[in-house]
Amino acid sequence: MDSIVLLGTGSAVPTSSKNHPSIYLNLSGNRVLLDCGEGTQRQIRLAGLSPSIDYIFLTHWHGDHSLGVGGIIQSLNMFKSNKPLYIFGPKGTDKSVKSILSTYKFYNRMNIVTKVIDQTREKKIISIGDYDIYSMNVKHSVPCVGYKIKEKDSINIDRDFLKSHGIKPSRELRKLKEGKDIVYNGKKVKASEATYVKKGRTLAYLTDLMYEKKLAKFVKDVDVLIAECTLSSTKQKEARASFHLTSEDAVKLASEANVKSLVLIHQSQRYEGTDTIDKEVKDLCKKYKCKFSVTIGKDLDRINWGE
Repeated sequence: MDSIVLLGTGSAVPTSSKNHPSIYLNLSGNRVLLDCGEGTQRQIRLAGLSPSIDYIFLTHWHGDHSLGVGGIIQSLNMFKSNKPLYIFGPKGTDKSVKSILSTYKFYNRMNIVTKVIDQTREKKIISIGDYDIYSMNVKHSVPCVGYKIKEKDSINIDRDFLKSHGIKPSRELRKLKEGKDIVYNGKKVKASEATYVKKGRTLAYLTDLMYEKKLAKFVKDVDVLIAECTLSSTKQKEARASFHLTSEDAVKLASEANVKSLVLIHQSQRYEGTDTIDKEVKDLCKKYKCKFSVTIGKDLDRINWGE
């Protein structure tokens, strides 16, 4: 996956510049959505991405995170897609998908596979190509989950080693990546010396939740944390009552978890056209001595998460 595409970065009420939340990923050729708010299909078109979705991972079933699901299903049916669509989500997801299919008047010819997540501790829920997906329950006003994506480690050829030992590229080198020693010009070449392990990238997605200490463990050391920042740090009481994070909650969490990059989304529409959150985040980064980069996400932004 070359980049993470922020299709929508708004909150409950979309604005002229912010759509309902949705993140688009390409995992080993599989097209994946994290949340699917109203207008997600249009954002996919505007971003120039393929609308042929394979997986939808929903954090919860509030409308701003799920109203686009019915549209995706209908469009895939119009495309006459014969591949399954996997929809993961919290408790009640199976019933919600059935409700969508019974409410909208179109003939469903697709195989829709729903997977319900209901676990208090982090657990792997599926592998998609070179990626493992983890999830666990988080605290919100309705059943809600957080997600973490881990790219599997890979074995790469050490080009400097080959050059220093006069070894030229050949098909035989593939065996080294499989952990097998080879013989080159009569000399043994050990896989352990000619290769190195490239650590896989990590991404976490947390939105619509109350701050808890266990969250830092869940997202510890991730390369990119996409987190909600619904309210100003001056609105802590309101945030607690509505089970949301403030700007300070998000920055504090990222600092505790030692993330490499923090991307903030899901700001309340009340901050549209203001720099309230931007200013707060700058001050908070000084307060928490942040060593990570912070981005205020905008619709259609592409976030790089490493090579």
